[in-house]
Amino acid sequence: MKCTCKSAVGRWDRFEACFENRKNYTDPYRDVTLNVSCASPDGRVFNFYGFYSGERLWKFRFMPDAVGTWTYKAWFSDNTPAGEGSFECVDSDIPGLIGKDEANPIWFGFKGGKHTFIRSFHAGDRFFASNWPQSARLAFLDWAAEMGYNTLSIASFLFKRDEKGRGRDWDVPALWDGKNPVCSEYDRLEVILDLLAERRFIVFPFAGFFGKSSNFPREKEDQDVFLKYTLARLGSYWNLLYTVAGPEPLLSRQPFMQKDEIRRLAEEIRKLDIYGHLLSVHNQTGDDDFYDEDYISFVTLQGPKTLVRGELSRGILFNRRPGMPLYAQETLWANNKYHPAYTKDDIRKNAYVLIMSGAAINFADNNGDSSSGFSGTLDINDADLEKHMEIKKVWDFFETLPFYRMKPAPELVSRGYCLADEGREYLVYLENGENLSVNVKEGEYDATWIKASDTADRRDAGTRSTFRNLWAPDNENDWLLHLIRV
Repeated sequence: MKCTCKSAVGRWDRFEACFENRKNYTDPYRDVTLNVSCASPDGRVFNFYGFYSGERLWKFRFMPDAVGTWTYKAWFSDNTPAGEGSFECVDSDIPGLIGKDEANPIWFGFKGGKHTFIRSFHAGDRFFASNWPQSARLAFLDWAAEMGYNTLSIASFLFKRDEKGRGRDWDVPALWDGKNPVCSEYDRLEVILDLLAERRFIVFPFAGFFGKSSNFPREKEDQDVFLKYTLARLGSYWNLLYTVAGPEPLLSRQPFMQKDEIRRLAEEIRKLDIYGHLLSVHNQTGDDDFYDEDYISFVTLQGPKTLVRGELSRGILFNRRPGMPLYAQETLWANNKYHPAYTKDDIRKNAYVLIMSGAAINFADNNGDSSSGFSGTLDINDADLEKHMEIKKVWDFFETLPFYRMKPAPELVSRGYCLADEGREYLVYLENGENLSVNVKEGEYDATWIKASDTADRRDAGTRSTFRNLWAPDNENDWLLHLIRV
């Protein structure tokens, strides 16, 4: 009954096998399940599910994490046979499943050990729409890659935000018809998701599996069917971050879910996700409503939205959770009506403070709300290029450093903001060029002052073992002090 099957697949890519089942089912989404067991070259066994693919076809997908020969068996829950076989996993240039940095899990990284520095941009509701020309989509992706972006926050993704000025006018895939998933609509979604994976973009689903102002299933049984089907189809994508619900499911003036329901759904996602994708909830502005929830594996923080850099850092540090990354989602959105009026200098200074506090930044370019301006049109002629260039310079600088070894260490400095790999390397940011002291571990360090607005401007500060009452080159600019152990 087997119809097609690949014989080889790249590491972290998607192996897919297809099976035909000639039995007649009243509801193929619910009446029968395709069960799968897959064994790795080193003997690990993964048990999971396939999915109905239309007509009389069922498929399963799997993301192999090791090179070598994998074997599989598949069978239907009503004892209808499916098939078994094997495939080869070969090396690929896919970096790995996006997750925590394996050496320093306060940063994002890839399973398998590769590091990454998240450079995220918020795209509005049109990205997956069929009534947005593919030529415009490709032009935007070309521009985003040229600007160094490697992550997209996408508003209407798994569900359309049915609001005027947001998703209502966009023909994005309708994955749920009120009773069941719609396999043909998933096909539409995956064409664009494949493009993003090929272009090596990480994706943050802004509204998660259960999105505000959308037609997501409300009943428990329907929610479970939707999650089981969606994870069977999309779980093998290496570039997806997971969000249970959002944005702002617990928003005080208009909550659309309760905490107990979110917890139940998160636990179901965890049970179905055999790969261990990172999972979060899209918070409302303020402190993390889900800080004590054990299903969270990265923090999605919305705010503080402020020009007071000390307040910004304190908000990030207060909401950091040990051993997991923090994604500053709606914390630095230019030209957004809920944010201060950021100048180019404010973009730079806030970006430095966020990263020095250990946050990954999601930037936006609006003209009002989250679906307006360039984030809404994705027409590169609408981009506030000066502000994109300013945050790009900050990100470019950090990518010259082994940032993935460093952690926020405000306790080591008398003023400013500090990242440290203690005993090896220290980076201090001063918003104003004042004096400071740095408490370093014993040893000698080469010291360099770096002008924050032009990191090519570097001033040798000598080699020394103590750093007391150091003065920046001037007090008119923001400066970085970089210490590297000799």
